[in-house]
Amino acid sequence: MLSVINNATKTDYSARDQKGKVAFYVLLWKRQGISLELFDDYWRDVHGPVCARLPGQYQYWQFHVAHNEGGLCPQIPGLDYTWDSEDNFDGIAELTFASVADRQTWFTASAILMDDEHNLFRKAIGYNSNPGNSITYIDRIPNGDPNGEVSAIKFHVMVKKANGASTEAFRRYLTETFAPKVSSSDSVLKFRLHLFEEVDNSRPDAAGVSHYEPAEKQYHAAYEIAFANHLEREKFFASSEYLTAIKDAAKYIKQIQPFPERTAYTFVYDGQMTLAGQRSSSVAELITEIGAVNQLQEDIESLMLNQNSYSLQTNGSSSSQASQSQPKATKKRTNYYTGLSADYSRPGLVTPYVAKKLIEDAERIVAMKEPKLPEIGPYYTLAQIEQENRDWWPTHCEALRQGRGDILTGEYRDDLVYFCQDGPYQGLEQQKEREKHWWALIAQPGVTMCWPIVMFFGEHTYFEWKCVDDETNETLAKGNVTWVRRGHRGACYLKTEQLTFYRDVFADQELLTLITTA
Repeated sequence: MLSVINNATKTDYSARDQKGKVAFYVLLWKRQGISLELFDDYWRDVHGPVCARLPGQYQYWQFHVAHNEGGLCPQIPGLDYTWDSEDNFDGIAELTFASVADRQTWFTASAILMDDEHNLFRKAIGYNSNPGNSITYIDRIPNGDPNGEVSAIKFHVMVKKANGASTEAFRRYLTETFAPKVSSSDSVLKFRLHLFEEVDNSRPDAAGVSHYEPAEKQYHAAYEIAFANHLEREKFFASSEYLTAIKDAAKYIKQIQPFPERTAYTFVYDGQMTLAGQRSSSVAELITEIGAVNQLQEDIESLMLNQNSYSLQTNGSSSSQASQSQPKATKKRTNYYTGLSADYSRPGLVTPYVAKKLIEDAERIVAMKEPKLPEIGPYYTLAQIEQENRDWWPTHCEALRQGRGDILTGEYRDDLVYFCQDGPYQGLEQQKEREKHWWALIAQPGVTMCWPIVMFFGEHTYFEWKCVDDETNETLAKGNVTWVRRGHRGACYLKTEQLTFYRDVFADQELLTLITTA
């Protein structure tokens, strides 16, 4: 295979990856019962655009790979080249982030993806890299945001550390010897290295998708390497650079497994959704092939991303006149849940899996409350507090829907001040006695609580809520609330609320028994 890439070029594009400081690198196994073609199409055209809309990402690539069948590179003496067929995965999702905080923002919002995983994966093992541990050493491939086949021979190589080598020595060998020597070869178009942290096996499985990987199966690093063609690949393996790079490999490396790349797709690049991220990979390919420049215009992009709707203004004219009228753009209201991990604006939007995870998150957040209200300053900024409030909000909604009074009380400080029409209340004992009746009414069976509006500003969170009867669709109660919440560490110390109940204001004893109390 001859490449269209001019291997003589010395242009190095590796700097374009520098803003991606940390990575989330996920190995993905196709679920049984679907073809590889269907797996590829669903992943790039359905799952990918959903993931692309989640906040925090700097880059998001999908690498569709072939299985490791051996024979792709010469064997290095002392390394283990045995593998199990179960080691063969079918794809890699690589997401990069400008900071650890951005990655956590994405993790918080990514619960929505869990419900889609079982459609195409049977196993998904995610590796994190710390700042400075995902680096592109050389990249002579001009196109950094591919959508399909790349004009190069590429491999994604998984690496296990030698049993007798320390993590520090293993990483030092890769970064100070192996990577510099490999990337200095004229035959190598691209070399990108990841140093992994241990897999978090506490991550729960998702509807039949395993997230667990035993320690002996885990990888400790991975690298992406590309050549202009197979001839350049063979020249590299015969080069002095390669021989120097692998001279002491057996001291530090136990096993390497190369996976040939079939295709690559980009959904987020430079912090922005690509055309594939906006419209799906196949649609992006069609637009590119036909040269449909109009599809890139701002009004179409806005329409396709649901930022605008179009309404036909007839002003009493006849239907024939109306049909000749031009559509007028009408700005839609903001979706208040954009960027949050779950949408509680109406019933039926949160799956049982996401609800379970949010309750676990709620319990974890409550445990982070500190005895003394933390000060706002350079070490605990308003921006951080606001982000923590955004992360907390869906967990609060789910705790209310499930009647978890223990969690709800834990969200308050002991010296809470609570203003409402039959208040004021101060302290948790007064709060619990009054609110338990409200919680019992709004979380009773056959009723769903919704929060159509929520707004955040610093330590202030404002929201409007209503309770809807699942059978009659009547509104039982509604209200608006402002919390002054100093993030996870400070919790809520001031709450103001206006409530209107259209049924009993005090719950009967049967409903009170359904509330979990602290």
